[in-house]
Amino acid sequence: MAIYDPAESHDQNFKNIIVENPWEAITFAMPKCTNFFRHEPEIIAIREETLKTFFAESFVRTDVPLLVKYDEAAFTFLVEHQHDPNTFAIHHLARYVSYLEEEYKHNVVPIVYFPQASAKNMTLKRETKSAFMGKRYHYFTYEAVFLKDKPAKKYLKSNNIIARLMLPFMRYSKDDWLEVLDSALKAVWELVAPSEGLRQNKYLDFLSYYFNLEEREWKAYHAYKQVKKEEKEFEMITNMLREQAREEGKLKEGQHMLLLILPKRLGPMPPEIESAIHGLTDLDRIHFIMAQLMEIRDWDEVKQLLHGD
Repeated sequence: MAIYDPAESHDQNFKNIIVENPWEAITFAMPKCTNFFRHEPEIIAIREETLKTFFAESFVRTDVPLLVKYDEAAFTFLVEHQHDPNTFAIHHLARYVSYLEEEYKHNVVPIVYFPQASAKNMTLKRETKSAFMGKRYHYFTYEAVFLKDKPAKKYLKSNNIIARLMLPFMRYSKDDWLEVLDSALKAVWELVAPSEGLRQNKYLDFLSYYFNLEEREWKAYHAYKQVKKEEKEFEMITNMLREQAREEGKLKEGQHMLLLILPKRLGPMPPEIESAIHGLTDLDRIHFIMAQLMEIRDWDEVKQLLHGD
């Protein structure tokens, strides 16, 4: 199971999933969108940065403004994640929404996912407004998704991948946790194409981490699958997680070798090169650069190799 850093990794993990499943993220937060948009619109992540191949990789900041094009209309949906509700600042969000409206000239619809908060949390501001002598000068609010308030059982058969991946954060009883876990894990191969094996592995890693699965929980789940005569599914899950762990290990080892060897050949490593190496997700590219080590003459050549030039 991957080791995650605190707030930054939580933020990046969720934003990766949102960018990879934008329509599902919007419609889970705002189900009525399926009535407003009579067909699925074209969606573009306006400021999409490089996604992680594995959640254990170094953190790269990513915003999630989604440009939604529908017939002649266009909207910007800003989908944010707030793992720690105590750090949420409504005024910061309001400023960001104003900036996006000015930059893209579209209506901006802000959505905030709260995995660890309830609507009963009185410290979370849901709106900000100002008025004087009966006239309103300012009003701002956002669509809040309080995952802790949602009953997990309602989404066990959902075809929305976001709903199923968010099951670890929803409300369920101790008696139901194995059924909830099973539904979430099954979603990975029921709703993600087999051709997207890396994404399947990444989502399994996400679920095993946020369900906080330790050895005894895996044993309980194994027994649960044996009773249901679905032991092959359990073996498939564990094999996929082992494969990801192996791939993560190879990637980390390759990055470490480049960080160790290149400065010995070329001198002090520029910060942007170090950052780019930490951001490498293609093991074949690492092997290619390693094969070129004896021919590399300067950091400009390294930069070209890192960017595939």
